[in-house]
Amino acid sequence: MKPYFFKKSNVVLRGVLLGLFLTLMSNIGFVSDLSLQAMPVYDKVPLSICSRGKACPAPTFKKRRDPFQRPAFLDKTESISSVASLNFSHLERGKFVVPFKNGLKTVYTLNPSLQNGMKGYLQKNRVPYGVFVAMDPHSGKILALVEHSSKEPRAKNLALRATYPAASIFKLITASAAIEERQASPETQIESVNRFRSVHTTLADAFAASDNNVFSEVALRYLNIKTLMGYANRFQFNQKIPFELPIQISRIKAEDSRIGLANLAAGFGDVGLSPLHAALIGSAIANNGVMVTPCLIERVISYAGKTILECKPKVFAKAISPQTAMQLRQMMGLTVTKGTAHRAFKSAWKEPALREIPMGGKTGSLTGGNPAGKVTWFVGMAPLDKPEVVISALIINSVSRNWKIKASDVAKEGFRSYFNAKRKGTSTLARG
Repeated sequence: MKPYFFKKSNVVLRGVLLGLFLTLMSNIGFVSDLSLQAMPVYDKVPLSICSRGKACPAPTFKKRRDPFQRPAFLDKTESISSVASLNFSHLERGKFVVPFKNGLKTVYTLNPSLQNGMKGYLQKNRVPYGVFVAMDPHSGKILALVEHSSKEPRAKNLALRATYPAASIFKLITASAAIEERQASPETQIESVNRFRSVHTTLADAFAASDNNVFSEVALRYLNIKTLMGYANRFQFNQKIPFELPIQISRIKAEDSRIGLANLAAGFGDVGLSPLHAALIGSAIANNGVMVTPCLIERVISYAGKTILECKPKVFAKAISPQTAMQLRQMMGLTVTKGTAHRAFKSAWKEPALREIPMGGKTGSLTGGNPAGKVTWFVGMAPLDKPEVVISALIINSVSRNWKIKASDVAKEGFRSYFNAKRKGTSTLARG
């Protein structure tokens, strides 16, 4: 695992610094063995050529190390007990800073106000499982990385796991493919069948309402499984995402049939998605189709005060064109003003911090099994005309309707916290 911003060639230094960082994260709750079952990972072992007249041996597999396990080299750098007291409580110039025994200081990208505020919000509402991620789409800096579980308090890595169904968040991929391939636009009228009658609606209105029938029809009429999977790969599904911490790959298993295509396009495919990856998908749309490598460490400072490692913006994927990204943002705005997130956001227009800020997003909901419950998503950004923050929120409630909050509520609270801090002049979100 090699963060892109490690510019020095000294392998030992890189290993020690990364070891210290991951050990620290282990103690503050971001890195540990998963208390929830992770998907197994296997490597195929090549078979020898079968001798003529002899049966080929059965395929064999060897199990790889779970990528969520703490790397073995950590034990060779510094013991866990020596950094057990370190946590995100020390602030310097509005940033979380962690000093190490050798004089190094690690400065993190997290916004303390946003991080602490959203942590308190999830705890107060006692969500069974909840994750909140915020990032700057232009620099890739993670502004908040919050997770909480009242059902399994020791559950970790919730933001990095891809065991949650992507649900209707995948409609962002379907819409991107249809628009980028010049097969449809937000104004395109789509005919679909609803309750045994023909219905005409625009792609934009179907997106805002998260209309499954329309999105299935869009895929069947304008796309095919190869094209749709190609756009999923552009948005880094089935790909390894570079980050300081191991992010589980968001896997897609697609059936090459009309039913498989229709289900995938509407968000009912066999698709896993991590909250951090969801934030990256939103960031690509916010950043004119360009995906920037995410980072959690802003810089490492030597004992002499010199910056020896630094996070700098680096493009690692180009998903769609700026024109397609702009049209997607317009449709995401409808989700908030009249679509599936309208109820959660309707009070936002009365709040001083939000009333003049155009916001947008995409919701999703589906019952998942790992962990079990009703999964709700919100991936969005603000301001829509010039996005400066992207939010990914995930809540897993019991299957019953006895819920306190869902992902749209978390997202609105996240936008409020971010823009309140900025409005009061206490924001620590300046880039660079």
